[in-house]
Amino acid sequence: MVVLLLAIIDFSRVYTTMMSVESAAREAADYGTMYGAGKWDIGTPLDANVAEMQRRACVAASDLPDYKDADNDPATGCENPVFSYCVTPADGSPCGAIDPAFNCQDPLRDPPCTVTVTETYDFHLFAPVNVQLNNATIGFPSTITIERKSTFAITDIDLSPPP
Repeated sequence: MVVLLLAIIDFSRVYTTMMSVESAAREAADYGTMYGAGKWDIGTPLDANVAEMQRRACVAASDLPDYKDADNDPATGCENPVFSYCVTPADGSPCGAIDPAFNCQDPLRDPPCTVTVTETYDFHLFAPVNVQLNNATIGFPSTITIERKSTFAITDIDLSPPP
């Protein structure tokens, strides 16, 4: 009964952790796409944008049970979950650095360029539910890797009043 109770608790922990990791990815991707493609210009704007995206993802994930950061400050980045991103012009090109040829700064671009943030998190179970049979493990291991992606379209919001 105790093992069954721990398994039920673990499954609920896995579910809530998956939602938190997804929320962290969503927070970072949302920030990365606000206020247009100018934040993706190579150099200082890109570096500042990516640093803020990572900071937001780490702060959003800082309450996770196996959260790790390098210096006990989520604002400077984190090791678990691992943050990564890519930009896609939505025309089938692979993810990568933004290219001026994509014309992502055009607010009427159809389809819009997108930013995808991936958060990868290693979760440790209380009670691994697995059985060893003939050198094969059946069930869940003691650690589960949770990966969540969030994709948002880059928007250029014109904050000037309409004519």
